[in-house]
Amino acid sequence: MRAALPKEVPMKSLINNCCQGGSLVAGILNGDSQLLGQALDSDVIVEPVRGPLIPGLMAVKEAAKAAGAHGCTISGAGPTAVAIVSDPETGKKVSEAMCQAFKSAGKLDVNSAIVAQLDQIGATLL
Repeated sequence: MRAALPKEVPMKSLINNCCQGGSLVAGILNGDSQLLGQALDSDVIVEPVRGPLIPGLMAVKEAAKAAGAHGCTISGAGPTAVAIVSDPETGKKVSEAMCQAFKSAGKLDVNSAIVAQLDQIGATLL
């Protein structure tokens, strides 16, 4: 997946992603799932080139949003898709919709799907 990344990035794209990085941090610190989801869903550098290499990803993103996600993107090199929701009930619906989209549009099996709550405190020294 690294080979798919562009060697050069337009300044406009870099500025966009840096701004979204700030929004991502603000969303986490403020517990704002909508802002966090929008920030994750706004990548214009990595996802546009890696996304097409993941069978069914666009259908998965559409299914996640239709089921109530604030945003959906790939994580890491793309073995994981992540969606941001406001509550566990919506998370369950989004998870089911994403799994179904991976199976139907991507013709992929889903190894695991979890709904997890964001930890706003982060790492602590014990």
